[in-house]
Amino acid sequence: MGDGSASGILAVVGVIGCAALYFVSKSLFPELASFILIALGVIVALVVILVVGVGYLAFRKPKKKPGEVAAEELNDALSKGRSSIMEVRRLAMRIKDPKVRSLSDKICGSADKIIRTLKDKPENISQIRQSFNYYLPTLASILSKYVRLEESGVPDVGMTEKTISFLEDINSAMDKQYASLFDDDKFDLAVEMEALTVACKRDGLLVGEEFVLHDGDRDIRLTL
Repeated sequence: MGDGSASGILAVVGVIGCAALYFVSKSLFPELASFILIALGVIVALVVILVVGVGYLAFRKPKKKPGEVAAEELNDALSKGRSSIMEVRRLAMRIKDPKVRSLSDKICGSADKIIRTLKDKPENISQIRQSFNYYLPTLASILSKYVRLEESGVPDVGMTEKTISFLEDINSAMDKQYASLFDDDKFDLAVEMEALTVACKRDGLLVGEEFVLHDGDRDIRLTL
């Protein structure tokens, strides 16, 4: 029996008990009937409030803090990522062209670094989820077709060149995505350096020229 059912039964029993007590008290002490009615009304109200409060606490879902990631969500994303990486590596072992094989391995290396970083920075899972849900599985599908064509023995230099160019782009994209996981760290570092520089200048310990640190679309001015 759940907490909600138990609380409901308790409320019903309490109300019935109060009603029975009222009628018994009224017959024994008629002069106190009004006082007893008021007292029992207060008791019933307290019982209802207690039951509602217990039910709310028992069934409400805990709210996630802003940026907080559920462990299940993170583990699911990481599991999909690892599975796709294993598939890409399995296909890379069958690839004959050394350049295609090397680029495939590099992409897996970048994906591995992303997974390791997400363990320490789970709040970034939203910007990586697309890679694990779509990019890597699609890459595995493309390499599967390439392996099948390569093993068919049909010479096609153009196919290999296009595949190499494609993998170079994907490798670059994965490297950028890995680097993006540290954008907040870079910004925080720049802000802290600026704060310390301003403090030193205010205290007369540091006077010098100002230069601008570019961080994406944000500019941080430092005085050194």
